[in-house]
Amino acid sequence: MTKRLLSKYSVCKKLRNSYNNLWGIESKDSCRSVLNKKRKKRFTSYSRLLNIKQSLRLFYPNIGEKLFKCCIKSSIKSPSKTIDKLSSVLESRIDSIIFRSCFVTSFQEARQLINHRFITVNDNCVTSPGKKIKKGDVIKVNLKFLNKEVFLKTLSSRSIPNYLELDINNLTIILLWDVNFKNTYYPIKEEYSDVSRYYR
Repeated sequence: MTKRLLSKYSVCKKLRNSYNNLWGIESKDSCRSVLNKKRKKRFTSYSRLLNIKQSLRLFYPNIGEKLFKCCIKSSIKSPSKTIDKLSSVLESRIDSIIFRSCFVTSFQEARQLINHRFITVNDNCVTSPGKKIKKGDVIKVNLKFLNKEVFLKTLSSRSIPNYLELDINNLTIILLWDVNFKNTYYPIKEEYSDVSRYYR
């Protein structure tokens, strides 16, 4: 298991948006690493595209720059709309699904659960946070992990997307259909459809 040496909220300082934190977690708004800093007033077209790309990539902290670039390249070649295909690829990862289901408060926590074998897919143990989930796959979370108070608090601050079916009694998640950009929520509002222009 790899160890993260930097604070997971320190990436929020890299972007120019007027917001407190990248994932919209209210309890982290007072962290020193997510407070707004002075920004340069001048924006070029390149800096705008870079900011769009960074805000989308850093939202998924378990994805590196090289893998993110490959995802965009494959999305451009897809017959469907590029941003819809990209959202489908990123949101079909098992760590993204666990984060969206509100069982965890961050992508890092979802990654840790997967590394410690607390997650199964169709009764098979999963150890890779990048595993692709198909429609109808059943994801189960180990009961020993769940803290009901934290889960209810997280559920009240975020909503579960309509493409996921959540069974709280059995702690299972089912992906109902492929995700598109319209059904995906990001706290930062950007023109993400322009993200492919950065790699041209």
